[in-house]
Amino acid sequence: MKYFISFCILFSSWTVQSQSIEDARKLYSEGNYKEALPVYEAIVQSTAKKTAGQKPEAYRALGYIYYRLYEFEKSAEAYNQVGAAEVKPLIERSERAARMLSRCEDIQLIDSVIVDKESFLNAYLLSSESGRLEKDNHRIVYINPLCDKRYFADGKAKQGKRLYSEIRLQEEWTDRKMMDVPTDSLADNDYPFALPDGLTVYYASNNPSSIGGYDLFITRYNLNNDTWLAPNQMGMPFNSIANDYMLAVDEENRIGYFATDRFQPEGKVIVYTFIPNEAVTPLENADKRTLIRRAKITSIRDSWKPGMNGRAYVDNIRQTILNEQAEPVQDFTFVIDDRTVYHFLGDFQTDAGKQAFMKWQEVKTSIDRLEEELDALRLEYLNADTHKKQSLSAGIVSKESSLENLYAQYEWFEKNVRNMEIKSKKE
Repeated sequence: MKYFISFCILFSSWTVQSQSIEDARKLYSEGNYKEALPVYEAIVQSTAKKTAGQKPEAYRALGYIYYRLYEFEKSAEAYNQVGAAEVKPLIERSERAARMLSRCEDIQLIDSVIVDKESFLNAYLLSSESGRLEKDNHRIVYINPLCDKRYFADGKAKQGKRLYSEIRLQEEWTDRKMMDVPTDSLADNDYPFALPDGLTVYYASNNPSSIGGYDLFITRYNLNNDTWLAPNQMGMPFNSIANDYMLAVDEENRIGYFATDRFQPEGKVIVYTFIPNEAVTPLENADKRTLIRRAKITSIRDSWKPGMNGRAYVDNIRQTILNEQAEPVQDFTFVIDDRTVYHFLGDFQTDAGKQAFMKWQEVKTSIDRLEEELDALRLEYLNADTHKKQSLSAGIVSKESSLENLYAQYEWFEKNVRNMEIKSKKE
């Protein structure tokens, strides 16, 4: 038996020597990571003196290979063995990716299509209630459902592209404002999409916390202090070790889209269609292999619930949207007087009336949101202990006061819209 063990040791040493670092480098440079993996592993496991100088390079290569294979914990361990300060960001990135993998979301991906990157927006089909996406001077622009506000990115790539918004006045886009989202000064923020409430914005950024190139983030507007909140990085499978961007959600039809260049050749991207969850729902009781498959999106069918027919779901939603687009759609209903009802912004006779109406809508959105928050706080208060009730009470009183002010604004704007439009009819 001892002779057999000695032979195995000698054979292993011979293998390391015959499959040299040059062989591994060639496989690595050609992208044959799975083939290069055992060679590098053999080098770092070898006790031979001749391989000692090769180990830092081998550990660095292993860190990258494990990362590509979604073995993020092994990647961090390999980078740790390099012993150089410059790999610290790579260690931190691998650790972030490992945490993200462990919380992979249980999202149903129901369709995918590979398209040219230059025309990928053609794969997005949104209802009028969700606004629209379009290309304008090589930039992606999101326009809200009322067509009176738009979001876009501006600036030079790799020098800090920023997100901006503009409003439409007298058929022109004006009042340009930068969305002051907390971010790294040299990071590029791009591909914005706002939910109809105007308070929630998805976008992509290549800031230092990204685990690929562009990662998807979400930020919300804080009405209380007129600022954008620190963004939250979305999890897997939305984000990956590749570029992920342009997430758009049609809340009306419960369908969403995002684009990625994972597994794609240059110039191509894949657009995934998914069913949005009401809240982030991580996969439960999933083993490591399942987590990796779901995070990488090895197969969209892996994500389907029992009885789900992804193709039928997508076809039904798309037909609904196409039917809607074929018919005239009323944007809203606003009663001016007993004989006049407005349904479109173009119905307004005065710019002042139109602006007051838009403010009225903004206040209405704020009221709806604040009422929901108050309902949640009051429910929490009913089920809380005495100490917790004391801390909740102040928040409830504050929000009730804010709501009263909003009610007053709501009535004021509503009255002024009618007065200005009725006056214009008499002149």
